[in-house]
Order: sequence, then structure tokens, then C-alpha cells
Amino acid sequence: MEIRQRKPNRIRHYDYSQNGAYFITVCTQDRRKILSDIVGDDAHIVPKPYGRIVEKYIRNVPEIETYVIMPDHIHMIIRL
Repeated sequence: MEIRQRKPNRIRHYDYSQNGAYFITVCTQDRRKILSDIVGDDAHIVPKPYGRIVEKYIRNVPEIETYVIMPDHIHMIIRL
């Protein structure tokens, strides 16, 4: 599989070592849909077994302010 070149997604001259809120996305390997299903007209997210494991550990990280577990990735806001 060819990996395409991504455009830079960091703010130039920003010191990422400083405290602040950061938006993080973590994807599953090969974007496999192993974390949750999206069902119904209201797009309700139903976690799968791996998604429940992820949620269990995310809830134990006090710096994570909010998160959403999608089928093949997780979005979270972490405040350091």
C-alpha cells in the first residue's frame, strides 16, 4: 500500500511543548472498523468490544476532556 504525502498540520513557530488543549485523532491500523458501529437515523454510536476497552482506559485519563469513538478512529481533546 502506497502512503500518500500529507500536508503539514502543525502551526508554524508554535511551541507544542507548552500547556494547552490539543485535538488528537488516533486511527486503527488499515482503518479497520473495529471500534464501533454507527446505527439508526440519528447516527447513534454503538461500541464494539475493542471500543469498550478503549473507552474504559480513556475514562481513566483525567487530562482527556472529551472524546468520541468512531468505527475506525478516536477523536479526543486533551488538556495538558
